[in-house]
Parts: sequence; C-alpha cells; structure tokens
Amino acid sequence: MADTNGTLTVAEMRRRRRERDAVENRVKDLTDALVVNTRSAAADAAAAKAAADTAAAEALALAVRLHGSADDVAELTDIPLAEVERAVKSVTAARVKELREELRAKAETKVAGTRRRGTPAAAAGAEAEGGDDSSSADLPGQDSTGPDGAAEAAAAASVS
Repeated sequence: MADTNGTLTVAEMRRRRRERDAVENRVKDLTDALVVNTRSAAADAAAAKAAADTAAAEALALAVRLHGSADDVAELTDIPLAEVERAVKSVTAARVKELREELRAKAETKVAGTRRRGTPAAAAGAEAEGGDDSSSADLPGQDSTGPDGAAEAAAAASVS
C-alpha cells in the first residue's frame, strides 16, 4: 500500500514482486506444457504419415504387379511415373505377394458371402450356423466398423 505521501512501503513492494514472480512462473509452466504437448502431437502425426506413406507405396506396388506396367498405373491414377516407380522400389516382392494373397482371400470371402445371401433361405441358414454375415473391408488393414460397415450389417439383417 502507498502511504499518505504516495510512496510505497517495503511490504507492498515485496507483495507486488511475489505476484509478478508467481505470474511469470505460471507462464513458464504453461509454456513447458505446450512444448511437451506439441512435440507429442508432432511425433504422432509423423508416425501416422509414415504409416500412410508405406500403405500407399504398397498399394502402388501391388497395382503395378497386377497391371504389369508402371506406365498403366501412372496413367490410371494420375500419379507421375517417377513417383510410381520410386514407390514400387521401396516395397519388397514378398510384401507385394502377401498383400495380393490378403486381397484374394477377402475377395473370395466376399464372393462366398454374396452367394450365401442370394436367397432368404440361404441367409437364414448362414445365421443358424452362427456365420457372421457382416462384410469385411475392401483393403488390408481396414475394418468395416465405419458408416459403410454399419450400413452393410443393417442391410444384411433386413434380408433375413
């Protein structure tokens, strides 16, 4: 507090200094937390980007393998040929073979599921056997729990 002459007392100066120091310390704490959270988010984003880049390269490599030509894939996807070739080089032939087998298995499962659902009696028989009538995702590493998967499950339930 200021005395009657307008000067500050020693106690008032100390109180103001403690308040200023407390605010500065709080700002430092908030800054530290911001740095930690931002770096963590950046690391998570980098990991997600790396996973997406790998999946995209694997898909391109598989497409080149199935179409037999990087030129055809580049033309179909509107991706520059150099980028397609670079992506194909980064994926091993064994991984391409694994992806192809996964997609083939999913395609066979879908075809078999479509045949089973062809008639109401077949659909009822599949449910009685305890068969899962829900459809799997079209690509490896994806599930059908999204909006499309829910719609397909609802459509399958309405058939029976």
